[in-house]
Amino acid sequence: MRNSSVKEAIGALENLERKPPEPVIVAGRIVGILDDGFVLQDASGRIDVVYADAVNVGDIVEVRLASRLQPLALPQFKGAAAGKIEGVVFCADLVEVLVKCAEEFFIRQSDPNYRKMIVDTAFREKFVKRQMLTQKIRDFFAGRGFTEAETPLMVGLPGMEPHLDPFKTEFRSMPDGSDESQKKDMYLITSPEYALKKLLVGGFEKVFQLSHSFRNRETESELHNPEFTMLEWYRAYADYRDIMKDTEELALFLAQVACGGNEVVFRDYRIDMSPPWERVSVKDLFERYAGIGEETLLDSEKLRAEARKRGYAIAEAAPYEDSFFIIFMNEIEPKLGIIKPVIVFDYPVQMAALARKSVTDPRYAERFEAYAGGMELCNAYSELNDPVEQEQRLLRENVQRAAMGKDKYEVDQSFIDALKFGMPPSAGNALGVDRLLMLMTNTTDIRDMILFPLRDL
Repeated sequence: MRNSSVKEAIGALENLERKPPEPVIVAGRIVGILDDGFVLQDASGRIDVVYADAVNVGDIVEVRLASRLQPLALPQFKGAAAGKIEGVVFCADLVEVLVKCAEEFFIRQSDPNYRKMIVDTAFREKFVKRQMLTQKIRDFFAGRGFTEAETPLMVGLPGMEPHLDPFKTEFRSMPDGSDESQKKDMYLITSPEYALKKLLVGGFEKVFQLSHSFRNRETESELHNPEFTMLEWYRAYADYRDIMKDTEELALFLAQVACGGNEVVFRDYRIDMSPPWERVSVKDLFERYAGIGEETLLDSEKLRAEARKRGYAIAEAAPYEDSFFIIFMNEIEPKLGIIKPVIVFDYPVQMAALARKSVTDPRYAERFEAYAGGMELCNAYSELNDPVEQEQRLLRENVQRAAMGKDKYEVDQSFIDALKFGMPPSAGNALGVDRLLMLMTNTTDIRDMILFPLRDL
């Protein structure tokens, strides 16, 4: 039975003049065939093994090591992990096959992640780094007095955001012997927002959650996967400016852990994560990059006409958000956060969502999004805590959903009732963890940051 990892075996046989007190036995997968042996890999590393008998690439084997040879450069080996191997070389006096690889051992770029990481150890280490950084996120918030929450992933009513679609399922109760089982439509959450805000009502003043979230009818792409990890945090007696500072400090903290300094490399950019980040209003961004003034920006018909004039396919009855986003995503977003991240704040009130109106200009909402490397990272608000206005907004969004041909849902009265009971002035953020960690590890495709993306299911 294995008694050493590959890494431990290297240390155990470090001194060639002193034999270890017991045989050194390692186990792992054969990932390459050498002229006079094979390459063995386990989770701790790889070694070259000199062995006279034939073995098969892909097999999982147990190897009793006899001695260590001097490091030397070996010729290129055959197999999926082909390449020039230099380093530690061992002699084996016994090899036992534990598991046969029942098919050709060949790894393609199109293979599932779990297969690619067999031979691409750097790819596998990326997920080890992901786990470490996720723990650091927890450490960051714990160190600032936040309580981590676990809220339901399945709820009775989804959020009403017109551009989001939930996954629908069904709960069936066990029959009680006289009646048929009861059925109830249920939904996977698009965000844990409602539940976390109820905790603010319940007296938690700083709360966060790392939660899987689910969004249907989204195009699978380099930036989207229908199941993803969301970080949300909320602070009572705070506004969106406080959350801006939280966001900057979290990103800098992770950059220092992941990259050893204030800079991250993403795509072809070197991005300085140190605060303060540039803060630019939506109004100024549309003027700067699209040449669109405030009068046009705030008028739905004028903005729709401007989008159509620029050649964008916008229907005559399209909602305001369609015109806004198609201009923003094509002409503004790719230019944001190239040298330093950018905080884009004060969105037109038509896009307030669950944000309160600006106290200085009610035509805008106290909402911000942060961008780095041309990629959106988060969406944050000074939270609306007026139950009457909140219910009116949700009803309007339901009408908008119907106009877009989407499913309509009842307003979640449990959420409205919570606001009626009283939620303190608060602010919060919804941040895409997968995207943030892409930034920290220079990963340009979200599917390479998720162990089992949609394409592998």
